[in-house]
Amino acid sequence: MTYKRQMRQLAKRIIPKSPLVNTWAAWCRLKARHARRIFEEAGDSPAWLGTAELDALQRAYPLEPLYYGYDPESIVARGRERAQAMLNLVHHSDRFSRFLDLGMWDGMTCYALRELGVATTGIDIRVEGLDQRAVDSGAHFAAMDAAHLGFAAESFDFVFSFNSFEHFPDPELVLRETLRVLRPGGYLYIDFGPLWLTPKGAHQFETITVPYVECLFSKETLTAYATANDIPLKPYEWMNEWPLSRYRSLWQRYEGQMERVTYHEIYNADHVDLIARYPTCFKSKTRTFDDLIISNIEAVFRKR
Repeated sequence: MTYKRQMRQLAKRIIPKSPLVNTWAAWCRLKARHARRIFEEAGDSPAWLGTAELDALQRAYPLEPLYYGYDPESIVARGRERAQAMLNLVHHSDRFSRFLDLGMWDGMTCYALRELGVATTGIDIRVEGLDQRAVDSGAHFAAMDAAHLGFAAESFDFVFSFNSFEHFPDPELVLRETLRVLRPGGYLYIDFGPLWLTPKGAHQFETITVPYVECLFSKETLTAYATANDIPLKPYEWMNEWPLSRYRSLWQRYEGQMERVTYHEIYNADHVDLIARYPTCFKSKTRTFDDLIISNIEAVFRKR
């Protein structure tokens, strides 16, 4: 694993953070300084590149190996790591005994929490991803929309969500429902990304390898290119298209109902050369440069 990849992984571990993460953020800001200056001075036209540029860039960026394993051993190890780290946040307190997973998919974090004796419920809009080990664990699972939770008010002590908030069609409705079912003093833990407008924000990286593809090319161009080259695309509605700045505004609107315990925005400045090369494509999508280089959010909120 490369140093940069190690640093990104470190930056995304469950809180608390190492001082090295602050060093990583400072290095990313320094690396992006030239691109930021060009971005700030740019206009917003042209807003898109064409098919020829897409083909050239697709050839220039080879497929990167995935470092996020989905084999049976990897998903159980990841679930156990997440479960233990969340329990460490609340110091195994008896006051935090009812956990809810928003967007559980394979259910292995719920499985790991059940191993540790914690009552756990997982919901997802789809349940076909559930691992049989999770089904057999004694955790409760349901097909349910996170924006319309079928639970009574104050039913849970701890609500968590991994890699789902960037997919929820309306994160504000999900946050509102989460605060409804969370008891006063309960925790919300979220860890999600890549965010829209960041290098892998379109989540098409398994087939369209161009970083910032959602900033550089229209959906019509991407669809036409994918069709012509027999490339499968993930459905566009799979992403809610919220950049960082919209989440920042969301947290601010709900400060009266929840307080920040810890909060981290994770930087990714790997491909800022593309911002400097095609600044108008980016300026036409956002006026906030941080939208382009902060790819993930990890936070703990406490309900007031």
